[in-house]
Amino acid sequence: MIQQAEEKPNDDTVLCKNRRSRCNVCCDRSCGNVDQAPRAHADDDDTDARVRIGFKIAPVHLNLDGKDRDLVGLGSYLVNAVGDCNGCHTAGGPPNFNYAPGGNPYFNQPLVTDPTVYLSGGQNFGPVGTPTGPNGYQGPAMIARNLTPDKTGRAEGGHTLSEFKQIMRQGKDFDHLHPTCTPEQLAEIEAGGTPVCIPTSPGNTADGDLLQVMPWPTFSQMSDRDLEAIYVYLSVIPCIDNTTSTPPDGGPNELRNDCGNGGAAANDVAKDSHTQQPPRSRRLR
Repeated sequence: MIQQAEEKPNDDTVLCKNRRSRCNVCCDRSCGNVDQAPRAHADDDDTDARVRIGFKIAPVHLNLDGKDRDLVGLGSYLVNAVGDCNGCHTAGGPPNFNYAPGGNPYFNQPLVTDPTVYLSGGQNFGPVGTPTGPNGYQGPAMIARNLTPDKTGRAEGGHTLSEFKQIMRQGKDFDHLHPTCTPEQLAEIEAGGTPVCIPTSPGNTADGDLLQVMPWPTFSQMSDRDLEAIYVYLSVIPCIDNTTSTPPDGGPNELRNDCGNGGAAANDVAKDSHTQQPPRSRRLR
């Protein structure tokens, strides 16, 4: 009696028999017609929802030419619904700050963002240095930067995506607006001077090469896709050239943004602050 050899399952058969635990892929030649449609992932559904919400809540016109709509929508969601970037990076002053007149939710009004100062920078968070010298000088005030794109169309005043990731992950200040004081500058402060630098001391060793106050240590935990989405979104919002804003005391105009229109502000910005706002609390409202 000839015993029939047992057929050994091939790799495809094993894959199909274990498809519930391994994957949803199977081949016709080993599984017959048992093909299964790819399953939708919960994270995909969540991303789609965030993209839709992002477009719904974007408070300004978006230039989508040549842009990835999914990244733009996701970026808007992260900037406007999660990060509250405009809460700090706005030129609006009291009483409404980043809200339009009649659109301040803290006054029981329906929320309306003021597009004329949207992400244009300017909020004053005060100095972070150690009071030094006869005048108790603490260094220059920390001013929220202008995040709108410049005439190149690149986000945050013309930074590349690679630079933007360094800003968000390492807090790098490419503008070098408030360096740590050198020994010579500390001597100048002791003599009553006010050089543009951050005086430090044991226990307060602020690094002037890093952005201060900005919560980049938190943003550094974000994924590459999230950071790219924020960057792409910031590249499609209107450029605001706030040449009317005065620079921080003793410092260059860190709010300057060249829109390529000869200094005319986008959106007919007439509400751009002509004077430096007093320092705001660093606590979120």
